[in-house]
Parts: sequence; structure tokens; C-alpha cells
Amino acid sequence: MKVAEAAPRDVGDAPARRMRIAVIVNMVAPYTKPLFERLARRDECELLVVSETPMERDRRWDPETDLPFDHVLLDSWTLDLAPLAIGSGFRTRFDTYVYIPKRPLRALADFAPDVVVAGGGGIWSSPANIAALAARRRQGWAVATWWGSFTRPQPTWPRRVADPWVKFFMRSADACLAYGTRQARDLARMGVDPVRTVIAPITALAPERPPPSDRTRVGAETRFLFVGRFIERKGLDILLEAFRLVDSGELWLAGDGPMRERVSHAAAQDARIRLLGHVEGQALSDLYAHSDVLIVPSLYEPWGLVVHEGLAHGLPVITTDQVGAADDLVDPDVNGYVVPAGSAHAIADAMRAVAAWTPERRERAVNRSVETLACCSFDRGADGFVRGCALALEHRKRDAAPEMSERDPRRGPNYPFG
Repeated sequence: MKVAEAAPRDVGDAPARRMRIAVIVNMVAPYTKPLFERLARRDECELLVVSETPMERDRRWDPETDLPFDHVLLDSWTLDLAPLAIGSGFRTRFDTYVYIPKRPLRALADFAPDVVVAGGGGIWSSPANIAALAARRRQGWAVATWWGSFTRPQPTWPRRVADPWVKFFMRSADACLAYGTRQARDLARMGVDPVRTVIAPITALAPERPPPSDRTRVGAETRFLFVGRFIERKGLDILLEAFRLVDSGELWLAGDGPMRERVSHAAAQDARIRLLGHVEGQALSDLYAHSDVLIVPSLYEPWGLVVHEGLAHGLPVITTDQVGAADDLVDPDVNGYVVPAGSAHAIADAMRAVAAWTPERRERAVNRSVETLACCSFDRGADGFVRGCALALEHRKRDAAPEMSERDPRRGPNYPFG
């Protein structure tokens, strides 16, 4: 299945009044802001976004405070969980933490939502999400989880221990929103009824059509590009090893992080490697325009918005099978290649293959990417979001009807919540 979109489904009659949706997120990221803007403008719903922190500490974005939708920032402590994140096949000490809000439910109770979307940091381990699920019956709201991850091939021991709770959390939700088909399959593996799962695609800030570029390089002149944080799970060591196996071409590395010294050493040893540092905004768009192939060698990537960015700028993408977006966005041997994670030889083979593409084949790849990405727009994401929330509300009303009827025989299945 290559199209990540919210498939039409019958969720019953729409609520008589506007559906009130509260979304818990770890932060308001640049790529979620347009989605929330579209939701806030829709006639059928009212939106409140509750964030656990202004900005994750390992991000380079500047947090925005003047947002075009109702927003509440929780007062939270940050708990570093890195000492527990072992056994994953790579160290995660740079991006493993949880946010503990002091009063997680106050903003929700004041807003009185019909549906709470649990999308906070970690989803199942977010205290704000857990508090919202625990208060569901008392407050009368439905809960929908917003799942953008998938189970790792080698989960950490805390995740293995927590797995029964993760499955319970997801199965307990009234509905689930999934970033894409990989995430939807993971929810089904946990025992979530597929009928209660809706794909609400996540989208990068990228052009609708590839902008003009200077791609005249082919064969030995091919310029390969990496964009991302310099941390171990991004697979940088594997990429550098793969590039050593390729006799020609250039490798440009855009990013920064704890592995910078190791990357700098590799660049010093090979004149074909260029270290660019952190790049964003228009400079990043220009960098895509001056590159030929994007490589995403991650050992584990829950989604991978950079895949979307590369395709949107007209680049074929080489990615691994442990990147969530690969299932929906990369059509192997058409607009890129999907290779086994951790295999330098497989990445090197894909680099040689794409370097041999003709201009005509590259044009076909661009056309396929445009078609695919049209199914992952912000509007498609908002459609899936509303559909999933309506499904959650319908399920909650149906599930709660027997309880209300027992307490008061006059109350039926259409008794309003909130």
C-alpha cells in the first residue's frame, strides 16, 4: 500500500454541535503548526493544542509563542531517561526523556473537549496522555492516540518490559490516528481493531512542485546529501563506510550534533566529503537544489520528514527499511531505493545504481514523487484527523451508553458529552 491517506469510512451522523478537539503534543513543531492551523479553521470542530514543553532540548528551531490557534503550554519537569535506554543496538543518550507536567488536566478540564488526542512525547509513556486516559470516564471525553512510531527490531529492555502496557494503552483508546501504513500495521500488531484506525498523514514543510535545480551531474559527479542530526541512530557511521566503498561522487553532510568530531575526521580523510553544519530555511532548499540524491541511512526513524523534503525537491531518496516514511513515500527502483538498515554494502549498491540513472529516469521519479506526496498534504492530514476524532467520539458514546442508561434510564446513546 503506497498511499498514506485517510480512507473514507462510515462514522455515523456528525455531532449536532462543533466537535471540541484537544491535542496533547510534546511541542508545537514547525511541521505540525500548519496542520493545527487547518484544523482550527474547519467549521466542524474547535481546537485546543496543549504542549508539554516549548521546544525539545536537542532541536534547533525557535519556539513560536504567537500561534494562530488556541494553545496552552504546560508547566513541566524534564526527566532524562537515557540511562535506561540500553539494548537498542545504538546509544540514545541524546534524545531520550519524558515531560512531567505539574497539572496535566487543568487546561483540558477548562476546555471540556469531546475528544482528547494523545500525542504527547512517547505517547504511551507521556504522563499527560496517561492522565487524560485515566480521566476519560470521569470527564466524559473520548481518547484517540496519535501514533507516529513503530516497534524496533531490537527494542530496549524498558520497552520490552513496558510492551504489555503499550498494547493496553493503544487498545484502550477509542480510536487511533496513524502517520502512515507502517504505523497502522504496528497498531494492528498490538491488537488494535483496524476498523478504529485512521491514517492521518504527517507532512513536511516542502514545496508542492520541485523548484528549479542545477542537476546536470551524473555518474561519477553525483552529489549525495545527508540532512539530519549527528546522532548514532541516524546511521552516519554506516553511511561513511558505504561511501568509502563507492569510487566516485561527492557526499555533503548537513547537520550538527554529538558525532560532529567523528564526521569532521572522516571529511578530513576524504576530500570528496563536505561538512556543511546546520542548515535550515531557504538555505536548506538551496542545498536540495544543488544535490542529486538524498540518503537517509537511519538505524531507526519513527517517520522521517526528511524523506518527504527530499522527494518534494525532486531528489531520489535512498533510505533504510527502518524509516517509517519509506513504506508510503519511496517506491523502490522508481523514485529511490529501500535497503536493509545497518548494511553499508546495500547503501553503496544503491548509490551506484542511482548514479547511473538517465535524465529521463530521473524525470519519471520526480513525477511519481509528486503523485505520492499529493496524498500526504496538510489538508489530507486534517481530514484524517477529524475523521479519526469523529470515530473516537462515536465509539465512546456507544461504549458509555450502557453505563449512563444504568445510572439514569432516561439517558440514551445520544446523551451529549461535556
